[in-house]
Amino acid sequence: MITLKSITAANFEECIQLKLTKEQQHYIATNTYSLAESYAMINDGTYTPMPYAIYSHNIMVGFIMAIYDANESTYYISRLMIDTSHQGNGYGKQALLKMIEVMKTFPHGHTDAILLSCSKANVVPYKLYESVGFMNTGNVDEAGDCYMKLTLKHHAH
Repeated sequence: MITLKSITAANFEECIQLKLTKEQQHYIATNTYSLAESYAMINDGTYTPMPYAIYSHNIMVGFIMAIYDANESTYYISRLMIDTSHQGNGYGKQALLKMIEVMKTFPHGHTDAILLSCSKANVVPYKLYESVGFMNTGNVDEAGDCYMKLTLKHHAH
């Protein structure tokens, strides 16, 4: 059972202790950097950061962060990491699905799609994103990572 919990003074130290493999470190910023970035974004006004610790029962197993861009009216998943000691248990996919559910409530504004970027060379997360419906847009970011998009279906009331 995966839950997402806010990062607080009580759990941020644990969050920044979470580790990736050496290879994974090449693809993703540290949780320390992500939390610092969140703080800066709060003061910016354009972007709303949504950082969460990922818990399996009461054990912190990872970190996920999304950003709402008010200018583009878009949610962007900027980070997803599972600690090396907890990888391979399906927590990444469960956390991703939970985060998508949170974004579908439009907590900071409405959107038609969720975006993210991922290197095709980073095979495990790339396949994970495809498995939940993200499609390669054909565009790449400054780092050469593929932009991927999940189009949200609208239900008539």
